[in-house]
Amino acid sequence: MGIRASRLSAQPSVVLNKARAALKNTVALFPDSTDIIIRSVTITGLKKTRTYIVLREMPFRNGSKVLSNQLYDEIEQARINIVNTQLFLEVLPCIEKKEGNYIDVVFDVKERWYIFPFPYFKLVDRNPNQWIMEQNGSLERVNYGAKLNWDNVSGRRDRLTASFVNGYSREHSITYEQPYADRKLEKGFLVGLYYKEGRQLAYATDQNKQVFFPATNGDIRGFVKRTIKAEVGFSIRKGVNNRHQFRLSYNNEQIADTVSHIIRDNPSKNYIPYFTGNKTKQEFAEFIYAYQYYNVNNIVYPWKGFAFQGSFVQRGLGAKDMNLWQFNGKAGKFFELTKTTSVSAVGYYMVKVPFKQPLYNLGAMGYGEWFLRGLEYYVIDGVHSAMLKGTVRQEILHINVPTGFKNEKYRKIPFKIIAKVYGDIGASYLPEYTTNMLNNKFLYTYGAGFDVLSYYDFVARIEYSFNQLGQKGIFLHIRKDF
Repeated sequence: MGIRASRLSAQPSVVLNKARAALKNTVALFPDSTDIIIRSVTITGLKKTRTYIVLREMPFRNGSKVLSNQLYDEIEQARINIVNTQLFLEVLPCIEKKEGNYIDVVFDVKERWYIFPFPYFKLVDRNPNQWIMEQNGSLERVNYGAKLNWDNVSGRRDRLTASFVNGYSREHSITYEQPYADRKLEKGFLVGLYYKEGRQLAYATDQNKQVFFPATNGDIRGFVKRTIKAEVGFSIRKGVNNRHQFRLSYNNEQIADTVSHIIRDNPSKNYIPYFTGNKTKQEFAEFIYAYQYYNVNNIVYPWKGFAFQGSFVQRGLGAKDMNLWQFNGKAGKFFELTKTTSVSAVGYYMVKVPFKQPLYNLGAMGYGEWFLRGLEYYVIDGVHSAMLKGTVRQEILHINVPTGFKNEKYRKIPFKIIAKVYGDIGASYLPEYTTNMLNNKFLYTYGAGFDVLSYYDFVARIEYSFNQLGQKGIFLHIRKDF
């Protein structure tokens, strides 16, 4: 079973709705419950992408039989699958020819720009609010340089990324991922090299705030942390909705000796050692198995359907002083109430054993997507964490902004504005006694805001949130919905 799309998408809805209307009119010409034979499936508009990469996403093939009363849904499901490859700006379906019970199906696509070499400028703090309010918008806390994101390198949905970054951190990395390396288009691989030096290190938490060395931006001089990583991976994707990935990496980490001394010399703070035994160097291997399941109308901003991501991590693989077994999962259910109204519930769960871990392994809530809306200023370490986020969303505006470009792809840029209200709950367990007030407590937040959607998976969030500490404020994020 697949998910039938709502009209919420990154595509200009006027063009798409016309194509859908024409498709429905053609399908309506067939008597109910008649066997329809798909004589051919054609993809037009391709310049870079290989045709077979698109055809592998189809729920039908040349010669497939489909009941007439299921034909529209089958073609619409194929369109959704193509959109979710994130290779195209627009996918328009039609039945080009109809002869008796035989039809020719055509999908007209508009490819994205796939290569983005661009200047790089990024805040290093966990979110813009923390950078502005707690770090006074210091330019010492930005990274700059150049990055290359090259999607669809060979037309087989492969990706090359490279970075040459300086500033708060110095980073050089290169990764290449090919998801379809075999003839059946099911197996792929990944390779990557990563080198990073940091001028500041969050070596502890106090009152659920990160404690840095050097303590202030003005004291930042040389580098206090170095990371070297080499990684290989193998992936399996049979069908459309499921993907398995296996990764094996070598990691070498080193921090400044001063950090170890600060932790040792402040016993009243109950700081957890950054590495086991308060060491300054750590070398280890890591194995990760990750599973993804998507059955939603839009991967970046789901409006209806179900999605799941889960992973198992073994960090150490026999290394001295490094032993972590971790499972974390995220599941989201999205309910379309009307074409412009949706309700979502997204749950998160994480457990780490053994429970006694160095700070390096204790990141839980407040990092990445693991946060409660309204508690962005805090981090909550833990070995056992869970969250549930509920949101009601209403599309209130959809506009196409003229750009002045003659290129048909970019003559107009679509924007959607979604109003929402939300509430989050969660908790994070840490067996160690610390000065952190939010650990081992039931937490809740709530608020309202707006999401802005556009091309290239752009999702901007403006949220006004409240938390149980009596605090409130506007929070900004640029991130996908799942």
